[in-house]
Amino acid sequence: MTKTPTSDDEVYDLIGGARGMEARSGAAIERARALPIWSGAVEPALLSGGLSNINLTADDAGQRYVIRVGEDEPFFGVSREHELQAFRAAHAAGVSPEVVYAEPGLMVIRFIEGRSLLPADVHEPERLAKVARLFRRLHREAHKHLDSTGFMFWPFQHHRSYIRLLQERSDRLYERWRAMLPGLAAANEALERAMGPATIVFGHNDLNPQNIMDDGERVWFVDWEFGGFTVDLFDLGVLAMNIEIGPDEIDPYLEIYFETPATDELRHRFAAATVVAAIRETTWSFVSEVMDKPIDFDFRVYSTMNAERYERMYAEYRGTYGASR
Repeated sequence: MTKTPTSDDEVYDLIGGARGMEARSGAAIERARALPIWSGAVEPALLSGGLSNINLTADDAGQRYVIRVGEDEPFFGVSREHELQAFRAAHAAGVSPEVVYAEPGLMVIRFIEGRSLLPADVHEPERLAKVARLFRRLHREAHKHLDSTGFMFWPFQHHRSYIRLLQERSDRLYERWRAMLPGLAAANEALERAMGPATIVFGHNDLNPQNIMDDGERVWFVDWEFGGFTVDLFDLGVLAMNIEIGPDEIDPYLEIYFETPATDELRHRFAAATVVAAIRETTWSFVSEVMDKPIDFDFRVYSTMNAERYERMYAEYRGTYGASR
């Protein structure tokens, strides 16, 4: 019997050990083995970690690569063509590893010798500062390298779409989650107003610690399924929500990114953004439950962590700032 996790770090450990779509990995391995880029025979192996895609590794000519195989997921708003464009733009901006080969539904990426982070890792002041600086670089540079007119990730609209899908499939939704939907929808509208005028940047939109690689010298952002033009504070808020940023960490994080002292208005808008991020992760996990994603992972565990965190964070936000404007 699987041990029930007692902390967020334990949940992320479970995510790191999740085996992506093993029942369907045979065809992906054969496809990866036959790619025209290899200098000789390769033996792709399933890579653990992550809740989407089939992820493989392969060694060729002394180099290691990650092969990501996955189709579009319209119910999540995931386009693999957009993911590829985002990955390439992020690499050109110096924040992500290089995509060395791509074809529909498949990317080959240079392997980062390092490890995915856990929330506790990101709380280390030096590493949090590195992440804030990398966000600034991403937001200032990546859009210059897009090879298209671009594409939008508007978090509030994603939430509306997710909630509509959940209402349509409410017969498959856990009763507790079903009861939360009206409140989530109302909070989404209130927080969109609270965040106020948006600064649009090209961002990651899914930066949980598992999507940060540390090679011992620097950090990298990976997994660009949700990359797109977005709100700067939402992108910052996603990470802050996932690590549950502490009160003493907020000003340094914001000031390194904005290169100016934090104001009360900025703190308010940032606090709203972290709750928006909690809505996103909660509704995403609910959708994963009703869509039967073929991954060896109990999404109810992830939903429980995120639903409880959302309820706590929104209560704290309202306690501090009252009714959103």
